[in-house]
Parts: sequence; C-alpha cells; structure tokens
Amino acid sequence: MKTRKFNRDEYKSIPASREYTHPLESWIKRDWIRKLIGWLCADRPGNAGPHLERALITYGNPNTLSHERILYWPIHKTIDRLRGSLSADQLYQKLGGHPPTVRGIIATARSVSHFGLTTPQRWLNPLFIVWNFTNQCNLRCRHCYQSSTANHPQGELSLEEKIGLIDQFGRSYVAMIALAGGEPTLSPHLEPVLARCQKHGIHTTIATHGGLLTRKRCHRLADLGLKYVEVSLDSIDPEKHDQFRGQPGMWKKSVQGIKNVVATEGLRAGLAMCVTRENFNEVEKMLEFAVDLGVSCFAHFNFIPVGRGREMIERDITPSQREELLVLLHEWMQSKKIGVISTAPQLGRVCLTHADQQGLISCSHAGNGSGDKARVVAKYLGGCGAGRTYAALQPNGDLTPCVYMPGRIMGNLREKSLAKVFRESPWWDLLCNREEREGHCGSCDFRCYCGGCRARADAYFDRLDQSDPGCMNNADGWQQLTGAISSGTTTQINPTDNIYRQQTPSS
Repeated sequence: MKTRKFNRDEYKSIPASREYTHPLESWIKRDWIRKLIGWLCADRPGNAGPHLERALITYGNPNTLSHERILYWPIHKTIDRLRGSLSADQLYQKLGGHPPTVRGIIATARSVSHFGLTTPQRWLNPLFIVWNFTNQCNLRCRHCYQSSTANHPQGELSLEEKIGLIDQFGRSYVAMIALAGGEPTLSPHLEPVLARCQKHGIHTTIATHGGLLTRKRCHRLADLGLKYVEVSLDSIDPEKHDQFRGQPGMWKKSVQGIKNVVATEGLRAGLAMCVTRENFNEVEKMLEFAVDLGVSCFAHFNFIPVGRGREMIERDITPSQREELLVLLHEWMQSKKIGVISTAPQLGRVCLTHADQQGLISCSHAGNGSGDKARVVAKYLGGCGAGRTYAALQPNGDLTPCVYMPGRIMGNLREKSLAKVFRESPWWDLLCNREEREGHCGSCDFRCYCGGCRARADAYFDRLDQSDPGCMNNADGWQQLTGAISSGTTTQINPTDNIYRQQTPSS
C-alpha cells in the first residue's frame, strides 16, 4: 500500500455531504400514503401474500393472470414512472425474478408504515441476519470473535429448531441470511437449512475458511440456492496466513476453495481480509490477487478486539491507517475491477466526500450504488446497522446486535419471537438514534451515513454510545486509549487495562 499520512486538519478540509433527497420522500411522509402502504403490505388470508408483494412479482411478468393485471394496474403504472432507464423486462428480473429484493421491499414498506421515514430508518425486523451457525471449527484463528472450538459444543440449536427459525424468518420477510461460525461447512445442518431458505426466497451466503469447498460440494451448495461464498485470507504469504490460522497448509486449501467457487455456475466468490498492522501493507496486493483469482468481491473486515481478538488488541490499526485503507478501497471500488465492501461504516463517508456525482458509494450492508438515488438509499440504511437493519444469531439461539457484540444479548429465539426480541432490545433506541452518541459521532455531518462502528465503541469502552475510536475525527480519543505520540506510533496495549472497560456503562 502506498503510504499516506492523514491528519485531522486535512480531514476537516473535506467538504461535508449535501443533503440528498428524492421526490418520493415527501410523498411517503404523508399520513394517508403511510396508511395505504400499511394496507398494501398487510398479510392476507390463505397465504396469498401482501398485495404489494403480488404487484411486484407480477410487474413485467408475461405470465401474469388477467385479473391481477387489472387489480395491480395502478401500482404497475407507478412503477413505470419510477423505473428510469430500465426496461420493464430488466426491472422484472430485479423484482419478480429476484425474491430477496421483493422481501426487502416488503420489510422496508412495513417498517416505514409503522415508524414513518426516519434517518437512518428503523425496521420492524432485521433485513439481514448473520447466523453463527456453529461454534465448532477446525482452525485456531488468532482474531476469532467467537473463540471457536474443535469439539462440538453443547446447547446449540437442533436441526428442527433451525428449520423452525427459518420459517419464522420467512414470515418476517428477512431478506438475507449469512451463515458464519465457527466453520459452517462442518455442520451437518447446513444443507437442509439452505434448502429451507431457498423455499422462502431468502438470499443466502456463507463465510468460511474455504478448506472444505470441493468442486462437488460447491455444485451441491449452488443447487440449494446459495449465492455467495466468502473465504477468509489473511495474507498473500502462505506461511504467514497458516501461522495466523493455526494450521499448516491452510492457505493452499483456502485458495483452492476460492478457485472451486469461482468455477461453479451460480456462485459468486468473495475474499475477506481482516486488516491489522500485520497485514496492512498487503491490502493492495491482496486486491490484485483477488482479481487474478476471478473473485467478484473483496470484503474488508474491521478488526474488533473481542473473543480471541482481545489477545492481539495491540495489532489494531490507527485511525490514520484506517483512513488510508478506506481511501484505497474507495479507489478500487471506483475502478470497478472488483466489488468492494467494508464493515467499517466510515467507507460511506469516504465515498461521499471523494466520489464524483455518478461514482459508486457504499450503501451499508446492501452493497454499492451510484448516483443520487443510491445516496438517498445510503442515508436511510445508515452505515452501521447493528441492532437496527441487522442482527446476529448465536449458535444457542441468542440474538445480539452484531457478531462483534457477543455480550449484548437481546433475548433468545428459543423463548421469544424474532420480532419481539428485536423490538424489545434494551439498546433499541440508542442504536437507532444517531443523536445519542458521545464525541464527534454525535455531531458528525455524516452520522446518518456512517454512525461509527458500535462494536468498536463497545469493545474499547464497554459503551454503545461512545465515539468510534477508529475514525480520524476521534483521533484524540484513540491517542488517549493507546498512549499514541504525535507521530502516530503506539505503545503496547494491555488488554486488562481499565481504560478499555469503563466501570459504569451507560447502556
């Protein structure tokens, strides 16, 4: 990576984002429109599906029955006025031909009807769930947020319970489920759960070390509706990667797994990299390597000191390094050589301040988009989605706001429904309200597009309302945390030091 030093004075010179708006916003804010949306999204007798769902599915579909063409004519005409340069057939492929998109629209419409338009938007149920499918894993990764084990842990959800949860997620219009771990490919429950998700039209992905992804298995997973496979790689140096993962020969197995995914029709391959000081200078080479492999997406993971990651807390990158990294990712995103996503919500701010008007910007968990419409979407998706657009399901049924917040248990889905646990979260208002932030995160011009990583605030301060110590605008707090000197270097961090755990958390 080309070394570039950032400082707060330089950062302050970057112009603030202007307000991006769309004419639909003023219409949706009208009470009668909200009531109409609520009626269109309401469940109907006999499992017929909400009217809006049927209208979206039948739009542009040549096989639509005559009575539905007549019934949904007003909605279809409204869609015609809004579809822009896309043809009716192209839009059908994105709507009726893609059930997860329809699910996301219904979930969003129901939430807008209930809460009104809020920035960022509040949802009745998470759009996106990361499911730590099992805590079992055959590796010993040094940064593992789950502290996974080789043995099959006790107390995990049974297959019957998992199938029941998928049915519940289906009724709640969850649009996407990402299966993680532990190592999800070790679980005998993976394939039947994928099949159930496919039945409901839920978009499924898995995060894996890739070592068990043979050609045969990749084809089988694709047949079960799996769309995206994200394989973790920590270094372009095989020995360095294997040392970090705790198993010799793992780099070679992971890379072969990526190649098998790339070669499988119907699967998209992603390469995930958790960036620390140990591999910070390898990011650009890893991006080039991913392109050479034929990978469609590069996923940057923010290092969060939880689980076994607490033992290597001193390897976290500085705010200046993170800014340099995000600018690099932004440049690669604009090049369109490969898709780029990041769990650092500041990528949204970097895109808004560096991209031209038609350039790509990060739209939180929804990926990337271009133009003013994408900027409006990004405003409502709101960067960090912990406990608002997104939740994490633990192997025993506990629901937490984020996989990097294992101690923030909202409730258990063995005992209560998803909707009840999600909306009765003790941190609901705090996670939804961007005004409830300490430091610069509470006043930042980009708080509706970013919000700061709540998991980093939680890990370092044991407070969800603290500022994210990974952002340039909170560099003073980072220096206080680490004892950094003006040159940007840091001293060794003691994981047991009380500075990382405030004695009286505010939430």
